[in-house]
Amino acid sequence: MKKWCKSRILSFICLLACTILLSPVLLAQNVNDLIISEIMADPTPTKGLPEKEYIELYNRTDKVIDLNRFRLSYQTTTVTFPSFLLQPKSYVIVTSRANEADFKPYGNVVALSSLSLLNTGTTLTLKNSQNKTIFSVTYSDKWYEKGKEQGFSLEMIDTSFPCVEDGNWSSCLATLQGTPAKENSVKASKPDLTPPSLSRFEMVGSNTIKLIFSEKLDSLSAVSMNAYSFDKDLQISTLKLESPQNKSVNLGLTTALQDNTLYTLTIKNLADCSGNVMLSTQAVVGNLKLADSGDVVLNEVLFNPRSGGEDFVEIYNRTEKLISLKNWSLANIDDKGKMANIKTIATSAIVIQPKQFLVLCRTAVNVQNQYYKSVNANFLEVASMPSFPDDDGSVILLNETQKVFDRFDYSEKMHHPLIDIKEGVSLEKIDYNKSSADPNNWQSAASSEGFATPGYANSQSLVDSRENIFKIEPEVFSPDGDGQDEATKFSFQLDQGAYVANIQVFDANGRLVRQLAQNQLLGVNNSIEWDGKTTNNEVVPVGYYILLAELFDVNGEKKHYKGKVVVGSRF
Repeated sequence: MKKWCKSRILSFICLLACTILLSPVLLAQNVNDLIISEIMADPTPTKGLPEKEYIELYNRTDKVIDLNRFRLSYQTTTVTFPSFLLQPKSYVIVTSRANEADFKPYGNVVALSSLSLLNTGTTLTLKNSQNKTIFSVTYSDKWYEKGKEQGFSLEMIDTSFPCVEDGNWSSCLATLQGTPAKENSVKASKPDLTPPSLSRFEMVGSNTIKLIFSEKLDSLSAVSMNAYSFDKDLQISTLKLESPQNKSVNLGLTTALQDNTLYTLTIKNLADCSGNVMLSTQAVVGNLKLADSGDVVLNEVLFNPRSGGEDFVEIYNRTEKLISLKNWSLANIDDKGKMANIKTIATSAIVIQPKQFLVLCRTAVNVQNQYYKSVNANFLEVASMPSFPDDDGSVILLNETQKVFDRFDYSEKMHHPLIDIKEGVSLEKIDYNKSSADPNNWQSAASSEGFATPGYANSQSLVDSRENIFKIEPEVFSPDGDGQDEATKFSFQLDQGAYVANIQVFDANGRLVRQLAQNQLLGVNNSIEWDGKTTNNEVVPVGYYILLAELFDVNGEKKHYKGKVVVGSRF
């Protein structure tokens, strides 16, 4: 019996040695060789998995990775891995030592001395035994699908682009609400094809400008002196990429910025961590100025979002100043008429640039997904927002001394009376040079803009003087598939917003061909396209057609426009 046991043990050792020899062990020298592919930060309530926190590691390489002396850092804690050989294209569960037995039935487990994950999010960093950062992720509870937060893990969608954070993680779809040591339930192809953009900048003292980008940067291109330049002979002395997030670059300047001077910063050939290159972009920077009352105003409010969306408040810098929003706040009024729910906009010197629209919301993607024209660069995510009831309420903007800079008392009754479904419709300021307290200075956003204009000029804005202009361009078009003049555009500018339009196309015999708009709420600038097709999606015969528009406001005032357009052919 002893001989048999000894023989089996020797055979096992031999097999293990052969396996190791045939699969060379890698120390994980390259960034993203080893990644965190799943995070269970909030395991309560459970649907069958252990009600314990874990992360999942995935070996993206074709070699065995020895985890010995790897380190995981989070918050102020760093823990060291024991020796474990992670096979190629394989997963392993990482949890605290006290939970090891609970996760054994689900696959390989590496037990650490401790593991404690914040539900709201934090930065997790993996370093190899040579102290090189191999992977880092700053997860957030904003990444969960709505209604799939507590008890669900966060899973990476496309492990081929592991450095992408926002948009590449989602709530687990599996029945158990987690897939420890298994392929992620949300796995899909989601390539990163978008170059980075400059989200904002902050001043750090008088000689340092902090640039914050939309996504992780390639570390080499981010610290290239050739990537950044100023006008007015302003020179850069030092560059520092903030690791491990790799989204912020600190530019040290040889001289302090001069007062009352605006500088143009040019950034070019900057790559994100997926290799997409931002060819060139510019930003205006300079010394920050204290805002006077009326410099920054409330400009648009969405207080009754659609399902899956969320409230937002848009502010506007009416001046030529660079204004810091550090310690500014949003608030509302409680049932007793007192200021309440004060929520800080920013704790650092985040800048609102001259004439910039800036959208304040908790999760930018929830707004951007519902309003396709959103200017993403003009969004600022805040930690929390005051509550804005759907029927009526108040929005208050406070500066750094808690002085009330602007206030808007809204009601759903302020919406255009012909809007039946008010969910997802914002109220826009008509003239940002006039008081927010005037209810007549607010109007529902135009349906032609998707009922909101987050991050860009209001559809109902009347700041610039305009004439009533009606144009058809081109007046002759040919919907024949050759790619030239395939449609005509019916454009007009109005002297006021909130008109409702009915627009029809008739043939030469007066027969209705197409209804282009029916009770559509307009803004000040409008354009409606006709592709030369009937209601049945058939191309109309060659000939001339009449465009007839009837516009009317809430007081019954009507405007009529009539124009002729010719449908031609290349034959």
